[in-house]
Amino acid sequence: MNSEYSLGLYISKLSRLISRKTDSAVMNAIDDNLTVSQAYVIDFITNTDKEDVFQKDLENEFYLKRSSVSLMLNNMEKNDLIKRVPVAGDARLKKIILTEKSIEISKKISEAIGSIENELIKNMEEDEIKSFLTLLDKIGNNIK
Repeated sequence: MNSEYSLGLYISKLSRLISRKTDSAVMNAIDDNLTVSQAYVIDFITNTDKEDVFQKDLENEFYLKRSSVSLMLNNMEKNDLIKRVPVAGDARLKKIILTEKSIEISKKISEAIGSIENELIKNMEEDEIKSFLTLLDKIGNNIK
């Protein structure tokens, strides 16, 4: 099959549009002292199925370098948004937990993201959404 469809370009444009809209909704919902990236970290920790979240989980989830995540977490800790707690049995490993301050903020973040998510799936059937997600997974696996 030829690459006559320009899928990558279209996905890239759509990604930027969705990111701008989501970032704007999140920024309108939260305190100015919080960055969008920090808001997404709070949202991830709040909504993940993982019992414990570590720095490596954030690196993998957001495709960020270790140094970038470390800097962000340092700033979040200074602003009383997270705490890093040593794990029993391995003092080098520290799980990331949200403070009361960030738990309160997380509700606003989830609502803002949820409103954009609902906008994205408007006029779509459940089977269309599932098929679309399957296709996105295939595309992601193709370029890994």
